[in-house]
Amino acid sequence: MITRLVSLGSVIVDLVLELPALPPRGGDVLAAQRGMAVGGAFNVLSAASRLGLPGVYAGPHGTGPFGDLVRAELAREGIATCRVPNRNLDTGWTIALIEPDAERTFITVTGADAIVEPADLEGIEYRDGDAVYVSGYDLAYPASGAAIAAHMRGLPADVFVAFDPGPLAADIETGLLQSVLARAALVSLNERESEALGPIDAPTIVLRQGRGGATIHRRGEADVHVDAVPLGSIADTSGAGDVHVGANLAALAMGLSWPDAVLLANRAAAYSVSRAGPASGPTAAELDKFGADRW
Repeated sequence: MITRLVSLGSVIVDLVLELPALPPRGGDVLAAQRGMAVGGAFNVLSAASRLGLPGVYAGPHGTGPFGDLVRAELAREGIATCRVPNRNLDTGWTIALIEPDAERTFITVTGADAIVEPADLEGIEYRDGDAVYVSGYDLAYPASGAAIAAHMRGLPADVFVAFDPGPLAADIETGLLQSVLARAALVSLNERESEALGPIDAPTIVLRQGRGGATIHRRGEADVHVDAVPLGSIADTSGAGDVHVGANLAALAMGLSWPDAVLLANRAAAYSVSRAGPASGPTAAELDKFGADRW
């Protein structure tokens, strides 16, 4: 039974812009600034925490205005940190470009969030019932991937590892990817990421299909498809996959079966895309009301 979520996935800051379309190469486009929000693995941690699964941020964070914002938002969600800030760098940031159909495109500038040394991970104290979240972003970063992959190889066998390859899936070095896949109890990814990686093996794979729902591949079992929640308009898809992962883990912590856990995650992701902003996972009360409003 999962009782706590420990994130090795890094937390960054999103600068969110709304624009009519991506500009052509060499062109320009007028955009509207929606705001600034903490994102990355914060979306996973906050989604899980709001549904009752407590979390700890075990990733890097910097010294400066972005690092301060990250720590403030984690504290506001009741999520502890277990590493001291990097004294030489601030936390990195992402420009999130949101088009009218709610599709998002990212441009990321890394900082302290992209640097992990083996010694940084040695002090993490794991407990019975811990789930560990790993992001493909951090495996793709040259200054963090090797340390995280080595840490995976040394984890206790009873630690539940959840892995989301993310948009940089194709950039992850094969050996690092295989080290994490060998320990992953859950791999959650979207169709684009699945195509980039090709066939992979894990005890459980959740293929997120947006409006098409999600498909569960369990080793040795027949695939199970879980329908999406019907939605009209979509406000923002940014962070929806992260919310899905966090809600899925929270649902497993509740003792739900895999199909029921993924259904809850589909509902939480639908709630998320109906709201603007990346960290838009629902509380249990908000999710109940959202369901009551739709059925």
